[in-house]
Amino acid sequence: MKKISDKYNEACIKVFDMLKLLSNGTARYRDIIELFSTSDKTENAAANVILNKYLNTLKIFGINIYKTKNIYHLQNSFFSINLDENDSRAYCILKSSKDYLTNSKQQEIFDKFLRSIEMRLTKASKEMVDLKDSEFKNINSSEYLNKYRDIIARCETCCYENQKLELSYTQDNKDYKVICSPREITFKNGKAYLSVFNHLSRQIFDVSVDLITSMKQMPVISKGNEVSVTVVYKIGNALAKSYCLKEWETCDGKPDENGWLTIINHNEDFDELLKRLMRYGSNCVVLSPKNFRESMITAIDNTLKNYE
Repeated sequence: MKKISDKYNEACIKVFDMLKLLSNGTARYRDIIELFSTSDKTENAAANVILNKYLNTLKIFGINIYKTKNIYHLQNSFFSINLDENDSRAYCILKSSKDYLTNSKQQEIFDKFLRSIEMRLTKASKEMVDLKDSEFKNINSSEYLNKYRDIIARCETCCYENQKLELSYTQDNKDYKVICSPREITFKNGKAYLSVFNHLSRQIFDVSVDLITSMKQMPVISKGNEVSVTVVYKIGNALAKSYCLKEWETCDGKPDENGWLTIINHNEDFDELLKRLMRYGSNCVVLSPKNFRESMITAIDNTLKNYE
């Protein structure tokens, strides 16, 4: 085996030192050029030639570095982070929290931190984050945060403490009061929602924070063993072949002899699920539970009335 020369080893070390300088996303030109310079200042031009050669070599391996003024920027990392849907949602929530910062220096540090994460994301993760960002675009407005910051913070505390709530809210000009267990804060269509488990109906549903009128903590901690009602439905035809299961759904993966695929849905908000299944039309049949079947029938009947 051919022995690797000392010059080759030195070159590799310089490349790794340069990547180390850029590991946080940026590095000053003078710090990087010193890696390729000797004590003789007259050789700076040669150092630039060597630096450009290494930059082009790194580009071949997919590591892109660009320069603005006297700063080098690492556009993508030499290792990648792959986010799932929950990770992407959490990252977007983290990004939106920047609006809570009023100090410009804190915002600068926070931006640098976010950049260090973003440059390490895979292409698929970046696309998923961009998609989630569109869902959070209105959440990022300072007006919304200032108006509902306190109620969102209180909802988060209730979820963390895992206590039962007497929750009152107004929806469609009707007042509701339920005994429930808070589960998490979710963000949909530019609004923040409190996801709760209704102990009476055994359902999980979302309440927009701007509709909440009161939250009273009960002197009882949730046992954590609430089992919500699952919805079982089947889909057929081309939909069964192309359908992608949600992360909260399961099935045996095998359509029956008539081409119908049975799916078990866990913990999805009933209203959201109903709207989604309605879009499937005749390619979808709800099997259970009875109350959800009745809600589906009512929704279909109300739709048909528009054509009478």
